[in-house]
Amino acid sequence: METVETGGGGSDARPPFTSLVVIEFSSSASQQTISWVKDKITTPKSSGGADLIVQTMTTEKTVVLHVGASNESLLNAAELMEIKKLYKDGSLREVQRDDLDQFENSQDLDSFLTLAEKQCIVKHELDAIRAAETDRCVPGEMKLPLYKGQTLIPLLVDKGIIAQLFPLHDKRSLKTLSFDWYQSFFSAQPIDRIQQYFGGTVAMYFAFLGFYTMALIPPALIGVISEYGAPSELSTLFFCVFNLVWATIFLEVWKRNCATLTYKWGSIRTEHYEEARPQYYGELSRNRVTGRLEPKYPKWKRLLKFYGVSLPVVLLCLFGAFYIMLVYFWSEDLALAYHKEHDSTLSRVLLYMPTIVYAVLIFIMNAVYRTLAKLLNDWENHRLQSAYDNHLVVKLVLFDFTNCFICLFYIAFYLRDMKLLRSNMAALLITQQILGQIIESLVPYLMYKKRKISITKRSNEVKSTGNAVIDLKVTADVRKQAEIEGSRDPFVEVDVILELGKTKAPRGTLDDYLEMYLQFGYVFLFSAVFPTAALWALINNFTEIRTDAFKMCRTFQRPFAQPTTGIGAWQIAFELMSVVAVLTNCALLALTPQGLKYSEDIGEVNYVILFIIAEHIILFVKLTLAYIIPDEPQWVETALAQTAYNSKLAWRAQQMESARRRKAEKEELLIDTRDIKQE
Repeated sequence: METVETGGGGSDARPPFTSLVVIEFSSSASQQTISWVKDKITTPKSSGGADLIVQTMTTEKTVVLHVGASNESLLNAAELMEIKKLYKDGSLREVQRDDLDQFENSQDLDSFLTLAEKQCIVKHELDAIRAAETDRCVPGEMKLPLYKGQTLIPLLVDKGIIAQLFPLHDKRSLKTLSFDWYQSFFSAQPIDRIQQYFGGTVAMYFAFLGFYTMALIPPALIGVISEYGAPSELSTLFFCVFNLVWATIFLEVWKRNCATLTYKWGSIRTEHYEEARPQYYGELSRNRVTGRLEPKYPKWKRLLKFYGVSLPVVLLCLFGAFYIMLVYFWSEDLALAYHKEHDSTLSRVLLYMPTIVYAVLIFIMNAVYRTLAKLLNDWENHRLQSAYDNHLVVKLVLFDFTNCFICLFYIAFYLRDMKLLRSNMAALLITQQILGQIIESLVPYLMYKKRKISITKRSNEVKSTGNAVIDLKVTADVRKQAEIEGSRDPFVEVDVILELGKTKAPRGTLDDYLEMYLQFGYVFLFSAVFPTAALWALINNFTEIRTDAFKMCRTFQRPFAQPTTGIGAWQIAFELMSVVAVLTNCALLALTPQGLKYSEDIGEVNYVILFIIAEHIILFVKLTLAYIIPDEPQWVETALAQTAYNSKLAWRAQQMESARRRKAEKEELLIDTRDIKQE
């Protein structure tokens, strides 16, 4: 067995090597490319590298780099990245090397930064490696040209030269977190510990899921009472109005809770200069902010792609979803006619088949469309990741809303069959929730277990044959852990649930938010005809919290910890859904038998006017609640104001100190000049 060692980031007298990030090259990557990447990673920053430590494992199939860093490199990067840590006065402050002794736990540099923070720093340093002026193309990949300042690691990942790049789990911390999270079924989620381990983006999703689940309890209880109590028009009206007002209260109170969390995590109102996406392409020009050469793509071309191709394709998909809905109703009529003619057990079973098949088709169409939406989004060539994400969210929300709810709108306002609407809502909601649990939890876990058995078998074969070149500083347990975790599905913050032609299916918080968004629509859009929808959603979400937690800990690769300022565009999406719910529920109440009878008494025109007035009153109440409930708690606003004030004082003190130093230097120079003249 041969040892291969490459290092950077300090002297040889360093603490034992800790593998933070694993880089696995594809089997087709050339040795020339791999060596070039290793050199870039270990080269000092002054020479354009990342100043990190690399240990290598080479097998017959691939090359794996274990990347670590010295404490000095980590602290320098933490200061540049403005990572916030607990100060001795109890506040969160950005790490500063000159003031390090005033931070809590700073005496132990190995544990001062958490493992998640160290991995995030290493990822940041890897992404910061850029092509030098002499780098015309990737060595070993002559067809892959480079330009000065281009980010290298994200490019190699995008081109498939690097098969995957992921951080390793901390087994001990993960075991403790798992026990307190999904194994303790009836305990509250340890949100702060989730944030420390998985990062703000993942923790924010679970915080929102838990908050939303708790918010479903009142409408679920009232819905059960409305469903199984003494039904009346007054109880239905009360339930609908309560649901509509409650949805606004829930969303506004969530904003306050979100502000509290982001303040505790040190990410509230944080703004950073956003670099161009590594996939962004165009003609080279100099960036006015950074001064670096980078691609620039004409805005008119992007708009032409969006309005000329993407928008028509999306509309065509919406038309396809509408056509499939018509086929569903046609098949349901056939099943009903067959039942009337034969009235057998088989015919009664067939009555439910069209709805079940349609629910499955909706699930499949949503998954396939997500792949199409991502392809269109990639082709539009957005410069910033935030713009890319927002356009993807809009595409997905537009199609999924249409695909999932057009059938219900058709039944409610065209067929006006409330009994059919109720049965279809129940079938669609329950079927999609069951399918989601199976596909999201059971299938990935079974595939992971199968791959794990295969890896264990292959590892035993490697041990017996000795056909591996392994770095001895990476222990056998870490090497096996890296191989097992590398076989897991990646968890990415924005991606699609299905990518055609890939063996692994990346999944991120976007899919989870989308699933929650659609469920929110089922619960609140048609409250008047299906009061127990909130109960079914509550039962599903109570299980969803634990299954999603299990997936994060056992099924998916560990994601890189990322800060967050909230749930982003999803807040607007949920608020718009609650506004649409006002229109649909008011219209459903107007179409009830008692409502139609009342319209005959006062006249249709007066009835429509009454409906519009009622709708506007509810919207006014929602807007009033949104206005009077502050988005941030008072103590958070006060704390932020104090932080801004202290920063201003510190800036003034720094300016005064700089002025004092300049004055002292000037006086010293004058004294030296006087002494020279006297001599």
